Order: sequence, then C-alpha cells, then structure tokens
Amino acid sequence: MKPPTLLGDAVRLVATIGGYLNRKNDPPPGHQLLWLGYTALQYMCAGYSLTEDG
Repeated sequence: MKPPTLLGDAVRLVATIGGYLNRKNDPPPGHQLLWLGYTALQYMCAGYSLTEDG
C-alpha cells in the first residue's frame, strides 16, 4: 500500500485502525474512532521500538 498523500486519507487510515469500516455510504469517521485508532497506533509504535529494528 502506498503512503497517503492527503490529510483526509491519513485520517481515514487512523480511523480504520480504530474500527472504521470505510464503506461507500458511511459518514466520515468521528472523534471516538480517531481516538481509538490513534491510541492503537501509539501502542504499535511503542511495540515496534522494542524490537531490534526499532
């Protein structure tokens, strides 16, 4: 997958980590899904930093 070039694409990616389904008729993600996605992303980054590659 290529990295997002637009802010809206990056927001949708973070919201997807939080559980946003991104279906055709879904409304834009809300603050709760963004918060859940951002929190999960922080944990992923912390876990990666504990590996030999990080």
